[in-house]
Amino acid sequence: MHTSSTPLLVQEKQKDLQNNTETRKDFLAEHEEIWNNFLDLLKHNIPENEIRTWFSILKPKSFENSILTITVPSEDYYGIIEKRYNKFISNIISSGLLGENGKLQYEIKNSIQEAAPEIKKEEPAPDNNVYNIRQNLYRHDIPQPVQQSEQYEHNLNPKYTFEHLVKGESNELAVEIAYAITNNPGKAYNPFFVYGGVGLGKTHLIHAIGNEIVRKDPTKKIFYTTTPDFTNRFIDSISKNRAGISQNAGSPSQLDSFYKSLDVLIIDDIQNLSGKDKTQDFMYQIFNSLFSEGKHIIFSSDKPINQIQGIEERLISRFQWGLTIDIQPPSWEMRVAIIKKKLDEYQMFAPEDVIHYIATNVKDSIRTIEGCIVGITSESVFSKKGEITLDIAEKVIHRVVGSAKRVKNITIESIISTAAAYFNISENQILSKKRTKEVAYARQTAMFLAKELTTYTLQSIGLNFGGKDHATVLYAYNMISEQCKTNNKTLSDINELRERIRQQ
Repeated sequence: MHTSSTPLLVQEKQKDLQNNTETRKDFLAEHEEIWNNFLDLLKHNIPENEIRTWFSILKPKSFENSILTITVPSEDYYGIIEKRYNKFISNIISSGLLGENGKLQYEIKNSIQEAAPEIKKEEPAPDNNVYNIRQNLYRHDIPQPVQQSEQYEHNLNPKYTFEHLVKGESNELAVEIAYAITNNPGKAYNPFFVYGGVGLGKTHLIHAIGNEIVRKDPTKKIFYTTTPDFTNRFIDSISKNRAGISQNAGSPSQLDSFYKSLDVLIIDDIQNLSGKDKTQDFMYQIFNSLFSEGKHIIFSSDKPINQIQGIEERLISRFQWGLTIDIQPPSWEMRVAIIKKKLDEYQMFAPEDVIHYIATNVKDSIRTIEGCIVGITSESVFSKKGEITLDIAEKVIHRVVGSAKRVKNITIESIISTAAAYFNISENQILSKKRTKEVAYARQTAMFLAKELTTYTLQSIGLNFGGKDHATVLYAYNMISEQCKTNNKTLSDINELRERIRQQ
């Protein structure tokens, strides 16, 4: 989002460019210096980890006639950059960093695409030279059962599909990229390395990639394996070879041939390869063969590549050839969505206060959330009432995750008072018709939270905010929802207020 500080920051960057011309000649070319300044400005709106993930691989090529040309590794990559970051990029361009009528264009192989000069709410028209990820995300036909080609087990869990994934802020990028891979396996994002803590959905995601590829093309030969299983197969093949059973399935040569015949190899928990030197040698050979043949390789790990100990540098470097993406713990909103989806799967209903209680007390792991839902639904079926209650949820969660804090009923009055204290204004100002920027923002934020955290209707919320109508509440909710997607301050305010309200 364009902030009031951006023009001043741009002016400072322009002065730096003028003052450091001679120094730049010695160390950096002009286009490199401008790109570095461009990235510095992006950091005011985009988190550092996203800058590293998406912009470190972009390279400045030239700066001529106020046009900065950036090389992009693939059309897929361009599609994601345009989708997620076009607003921020356009703001910097329009603020004058590249000079009057400045432009940013991307060079993708043999084609060049120009960045939008201004923010546009509508989707850009499809370009024949550019893969647009938005055209293909979740565009499914009626899901068909996964079919196997030839007589081998691909080891894919048919329940782990994109349809059963809940997408939220913590995994959105990973899911989008994973689905993009299924449209053209072996091309972009190869290898694909996804990492994150235990129980965050990495295994589900990489299974979903395999299932979706096979659904689209049953002739594709795909194989999923855990790293311990990969190691055990290799050791077993060596044992058979030493025992003179070289003609049987599973000998080293046949195992090698099997892996090299695959179109997609998916290996889970690659961190478990640590310290296994012979298995690493075998992995290195398989990787080189598959990669050179344009076959896709997918890895998951519980930690970033550079934090995995005991793996040879040559393998580490190959893991880094493609794209590395992380999955974060689910946000409160995403946990609520996961709980509701699991309840739907079990055809069970739970009141909103119970759902909020679960989401508040089971924070770090999707796997733990799913385990709690299994326990809660099972207990409720055999209870006297035969329904999910707060008492049952509290009992199961206490058993699974330890102590849990019961969430009291949240009132609109408590939301208004918390918002007033947070923004350092009076409750009467929030309830008034005053439209100054600060008061309007506080009021809209409180309305957003009232709709999110209570079961009141829009009309009732409006009445509690000094007699506002339902349209005013809906406008506030939609506006804050959109700002949370693009403005880090708004997102931070909402998260902080939500926690304060729940902790009262």
